[in-house]
Amino acid sequence: MSTDEVDMLKWPEPLPSSWQCVRTDAPAGRESTYQVTKYNKLAGEVRVVFTVAHPIGAAYPAGARDRLLIPDTETSAAALQLVSEQVMATDPACRRLVLAVRAGDVPGIARGERAGYRYVLDVDLPDGSVSLLAAEPDAVLESSRHLDDIPTS
Repeated sequence: MSTDEVDMLKWPEPLPSSWQCVRTDAPAGRESTYQVTKYNKLAGEVRVVFTVAHPIGAAYPAGARDRLLIPDTETSAAALQLVSEQVMATDPACRRLVLAVRAGDVPGIARGERAGYRYVLDVDLPDGSVSLLAAEPDAVLESSRHLDDIPTS
């Protein structure tokens, strides 16, 4: 595999301790903000909202605990990975993290893939088309591999 390729079934390696992620708001709300630093220098900020509370929630069969991550333009793939890991760790009932990038934004899709997300599909929203990428815990990925084993009659 070349250095430009990403193994879509394997989560990226853990980041070193020089990377830190801090939730900067009260945990009771429907929206969170995470600031990521590397060597104590800001490396990005990511808003996290429940997908069902966002227009994207109507674009696919969203789960009640799914989260949409909205990174600022400066957020690297590593910073996005770290926020994703923290959201999954703090909410084990979350089955899917979603990242939406402008349809056709190849660098944005590549950033998501380097952060551990998989491209799923493009959807049309009232204000334009987006490409949806998803990250799911291993248990969800593993269970989806056994769909053919479900009895249908």
